[in-house]
Amino acid sequence: MTRRGPSDADAAPPLPRWKRALFTLVTLAIPLVALGAVEVALRIAGFGGYPAFIRDAGEVAPGRRLMVVEPAATKPYFFANPDRPGYAEESHFESPKPAGTMRVFLVGESAAKGYPQPRNLAISAFLERDLNALLEGDAAPAGITRVEVINLGTTAVASFPLVAMVDEIARHEPDAVVFFVGNNEFFGAYGTASINSSGSLPTALLPWMRAARGLALVQALDGLFAGGGEDRTLMEEMIGQVSIPAESPLRAQAAANLRAHLSRMIATAEAAGARAIVCTTPSNESGLAPIGEGGGADARFAEARQLAANGRRDEARAAFLDARDLDTMPWRPTRATEEAIREAAREHGATLCDVAESFRAASADGATGWDLMDDHVHLTVKGQATAARLIAAAIAAEGPLAAVAQRMAELPSWDMSASALGANPYDDYRVHHTMRVLFRIPFMKRSNPEALARFEALVAEAEARMRPSVREVARDWQTERPHAGGLRPLAGMVARVLLREGETAEAARLYGIARRQVPDYTSWSLEYTYFELACRERLTGALDDAARAEALAAIERGRFLLSFGHSDSGFTERYIGRLCQLRGEWAEAIPFLVAARPKMSAEDLVACDQALVMSYIKCGRAGEAAVLIDQGIRGSGRFAPLYERMREELLRGTR
Repeated sequence: MTRRGPSDADAAPPLPRWKRALFTLVTLAIPLVALGAVEVALRIAGFGGYPAFIRDAGEVAPGRRLMVVEPAATKPYFFANPDRPGYAEESHFESPKPAGTMRVFLVGESAAKGYPQPRNLAISAFLERDLNALLEGDAAPAGITRVEVINLGTTAVASFPLVAMVDEIARHEPDAVVFFVGNNEFFGAYGTASINSSGSLPTALLPWMRAARGLALVQALDGLFAGGGEDRTLMEEMIGQVSIPAESPLRAQAAANLRAHLSRMIATAEAAGARAIVCTTPSNESGLAPIGEGGGADARFAEARQLAANGRRDEARAAFLDARDLDTMPWRPTRATEEAIREAAREHGATLCDVAESFRAASADGATGWDLMDDHVHLTVKGQATAARLIAAAIAAEGPLAAVAQRMAELPSWDMSASALGANPYDDYRVHHTMRVLFRIPFMKRSNPEALARFEALVAEAEARMRPSVREVARDWQTERPHAGGLRPLAGMVARVLLREGETAEAARLYGIARRQVPDYTSWSLEYTYFELACRERLTGALDDAARAEALAAIERGRFLLSFGHSDSGFTERYIGRLCQLRGEWAEAIPFLVAARPKMSAEDLVACDQALVMSYIKCGRAGEAAVLIDQGIRGSGRFAPLYERMREELLRGTR
């Protein structure tokens, strides 16, 4: 008998269409669900998203929160070079905005940040000083008692990352937003020619690109496959395309990006009820030779110099600007990006502060040079002060400060303002060394040997004027040793030397400057406040009420840091203790110094123990002081003689 296969009648009936669709949907959904689960798990592990540019650090008083500008918030934008991201300066303000306060935000790149100057000599410091000077006297506008300027300048970003920053600013009661942008549209993060050249995409796609880069899975894979970074500067790291000819479409794209992103930021600021002050950004046109090679820029620059030497100012100006625009490595703004800024301001009817043109008008050659610029786009102290004065005038021309705008003419000269803010020869040296390092970068050294020679000479001249002990610490400052993860102010390091050598008054001045160069809510701020006040006490014999109030304010900042877990080095506890001692609160100092001890080592532990012994003696607890000293003699090794000296002092004090 022949075996038969199943007949058509025996075959299973076909699945209904809806079941086939459901099966297909489930099949496709399984990998998506799996990816979703991985995404959630990675989010829990800390990957994904973007840090806030402005974070809530905790309650400083009932109903008052401390908001802190987060330096590392732009790190996810540097996905192609995550080990060397740009950053902002940490600063703070209160929320809600205190009564009587006019709040101004400054948005931009490293030039807005104030680089290479310290924070007390940045545009924002001069601007805040100028605007508050307008409020002095009887004619101050009703309802405004102070102006605060919050600097969000961030190194190495193009305009696109700043869009999200301004979205956050809008939630923090801005009265004015100053835009000082446009220097990094080629080589900044999301620039058209940077190593992460997302800026070459159409502007409509950039938010989608940002969203994709914010996925936890993407960020985890970046971390997994990231290679070790080369020993290069951030400037070198950012270059994706070395040569950008004048006819390259990347130039038109850079201008289009800047106009689109700036336009959106202006609209966001105005929707939040803030005035938008839009600045063109100056650059070094007559002092800096073209950085890139080819394109006819060098010949046009040489022609510009000859025209300037012959006194043909207008022709020299045009030639210098041509040379800048022909530069095949456009680290400086071009005419197109500069005009994009003006167009964005006109589009919204925003206030235009044409800093670039004002600088040219004030320059002998009709093009901006070394007097106002430290390098290609970063401002000298005079440049910072001059730009701030222009911005202050733009802010005062309209709005609540219009009633006192006529006082602009009464403001002190730029150098008097700089002196009041703490300008000093040691920070000049710091800047000149920083510029020397920049112009040693191979492509900068090759294109601008005169600039390198300029700064090497300035550094050598400054060192020749220093006493040997100061020169030694200035050279040590150039290494990694003193800084412990941040850039310790050179002024503070010099102050320590001068205090040791008996120059207490100058040490006090420099400690005060150093204190203004670090964020208020840090152990460094407490340290410099303590030493400044200790110097003043040594000079006068006792602290006055104002100085005691300064010490108390620093103690309260330190308590805040400890309460919210913002400090774990032990230095906050140590300097709270020392500040309590300055106020004569010897018993109150003890628990802080005791808490600091386990986190201290070497010289720091010895200094902490010396302070603790003083408190024990003042409080009549000589026995505890003796126990601490004996422990030090037995266990401190090479520091044992210092503890022996403490024991001698203890014995003298108890006789």
